Amino acid sequence: MVIQEARNFPFMAHAPTTPALPAEKHAFDVVLEDGATASVRVYGEGPRVICSHGNGLAADAFRSFWRLFIDDYETVVFDFRHHGRSSPYRKPILQIWPQLIRDYDAIMKGITRELGAAPSLGAFHSMSALTTLLHAAEYETPWIGIVGFEPPAMPPSHYPEFPIFHADNTRLTERTLKRRFEFQRVAELYESYRRSSTFAGVDDSGLQALAAATLRWNADKQLYELACPRELEAGIFAMRGMEDAWERICRIKLPVQLVAGQPKAGPCPFIAIESAFARDGGFSFAIVQDATHFMQMEKPEECAAIVRAFHAALR
Repeated sequence: MVIQEARNFPFMAHAPTTPALPAEKHAFDVVLEDGATASVRVYGEGPRVICSHGNGLAADAFRSFWRLFIDDYETVVFDFRHHGRSSPYRKPILQIWPQLIRDYDAIMKGITRELGAAPSLGAFHSMSALTTLLHAAEYETPWIGIVGFEPPAMPPSHYPEFPIFHADNTRLTERTLKRRFEFQRVAELYESYRRSSTFAGVDDSGLQALAAATLRWNADKQLYELACPRELEAGIFAMRGMEDAWERICRIKLPVQLVAGQPKAGPCPFIAIESAFARDGGFSFAIVQDATHFMQMEKPEECAAIVRAFHAALR
């Protein structure tokens, strides 16, 4: 593993316009085992909190959430391989989830090498939450505690929640492969998000950040494209080889807080999945009312308050 100072890659030369980010205290890239890079940024001072994003997204899309920690935490955010500000996708990955876990270990070691070791609090969305928990089941970690916002752990096949999970991930996999992936302007993706009921609870500023963070400039084609290609995003949703993830995670011996969103529309079957996961793992469980899977964008203050309360209880 090698650490490199962050630099302006050619694909960042036409970075999408977006609401201003806080000033970075430090930024660097972690070089992964195959030469791909993961982008890491550091803000603020204080106890360390580390945050990342969900599948197909980017850390900057969640800025309305993690920027709430900057005043009194050393806030570290990173993008997974081929997401956000990390290096572009070059070749297929045969075993995606094992690769993500190895990448995660390299990123954690890179953060420690660059910033020094420190007890850390994790606050992660979806894919990054699941990867964090899987990594904690196999590797030495810096965590004093982990907050996971709807980590998509696959329930055991005999559980009543399994058919719900399997059907939703199959739907997401198929839909992702049909996604539009090229755009002349960032505004085109922003307008698509505005029309989507999926992001109805995210305000305009959040949607602008989401669109800008999700795209990268392709200088050869002179257009924007999804930073995370459709085939990688779909492969992550497919969850191949993840049948035992639930059981592996439930054996970890760390304080864990799971958080699920309860949409305004009514009962959500995924609350049952997260609740069962918390029950089996002995984890704490909280619900954010009138919110969806994207609760950190929809209700950032409430989600940050959950993280702060969890941290306070650990002291």
